[in-house]
Amino acid sequence: MKKTILITILSFILISTLNAQTYLDSTLNSSTKKIMFADQGFAIGSYGEAHYNQGIENGTFQNGTMDLHRVILFMGYKFKKSFQFFTEIEFEHVDEVYVEQAFINYSVNSAFNIKAGIILIPMGYVNEFHEPTLFNGVERPGFDKYVIPTTWREMGLGFHGILKKANLKYQIYAVNGFKGYDGSAKLSGSSGIRGGRQKGAKASFRMPSYTGKLTFYGLNGLRVGLSGYYGNTETTMYDGLDREDALAIQSADSSSVGIAMGALNAQYNFNNIQLTAVASMTSISNTDQYNDFTGATLGSSIMGYYGEAAYKLALKKGQTYPRLTPFVRYENYDTHFGVEDNITENAAYNRQILTAGIGLQLTPGTVFKTDFQWVATEANPRPTNVFNLGFGYWF
Repeated sequence: MKKTILITILSFILISTLNAQTYLDSTLNSSTKKIMFADQGFAIGSYGEAHYNQGIENGTFQNGTMDLHRVILFMGYKFKKSFQFFTEIEFEHVDEVYVEQAFINYSVNSAFNIKAGIILIPMGYVNEFHEPTLFNGVERPGFDKYVIPTTWREMGLGFHGILKKANLKYQIYAVNGFKGYDGSAKLSGSSGIRGGRQKGAKASFRMPSYTGKLTFYGLNGLRVGLSGYYGNTETTMYDGLDREDALAIQSADSSSVGIAMGALNAQYNFNNIQLTAVASMTSISNTDQYNDFTGATLGSSIMGYYGEAAYKLALKKGQTYPRLTPFVRYENYDTHFGVEDNITENAAYNRQILTAGIGLQLTPGTVFKTDFQWVATEANPRPTNVFNLGFGYWF
């Protein structure tokens, strides 16, 4: 059944290329456009979002949560036409501070650019383009938290560009990998590989991991992306290890796993209709030894997908904004899609979420959102309910 579901969603993404029709480079929708396409000099901007989340369960009281989820300040400087610096400083939940991006970009020409610094891993859709005006729903999809662990960024170096004649955008980077062990397991059965993100913060590094993406935009209204990631997790057990100590090396090997991830994303816009589909599969090697050594319950494979349909309704004739965008999204992800024999598959890690909601976008940079979610697992198919309300901005 699981394989049938996965094949179905992947087939949908591929078949959608037959029904579509000029997609502009996606960086035009990104915060980086203020630097990449501005005149020489300094540029500044911001985006952020605030949320109210209220769980609903019959017969019980439940406290809701009001959260200034994130406020991001992005700044950049264009030293000259071919040489730019860009950074995002993120404040999460008021009291947490992160650097979400910080890179130098050197443009040889449109087909070949060099990027170095803290960069976004180009997997899926939301991990690269997560300003609140660019996705539907108050919260980002659960898929983009536990399968592609958004916001996923690491230190790296690589190349990107646009191959205009082929209607392709490409990215390829060498980056530091996940940290799998630092005295305790950083990866788990429930949250998969999310806990291993190093985020460029004193990141352990022994061997590079590799990631890349191809995005096709040659048919009107359609964008299709194929991305991949491959590498081994880092572990503090190798630090200072004697290369001749075979027993210690064997022990250190048990604290590391190999990760291979592939993802497909497709978005098709036709008149006022927008269809989105994303799917990913992750294979994790050496999980039997890793779980025995650390006591974790990490799965040997992680699967996830979602499909979404939205309708953009202009409220004033002949104007794009303000507009209402009702949508519905179904997602399924399983961080125990596959397990080794030394642990038991946990059906609670196979989640299904149905989200229905609406967004009111007053201007290109302001949006008010509300939605209702039905959340179930394979272990407990009777759904629990969540009501969400929020707003976001971008400039």
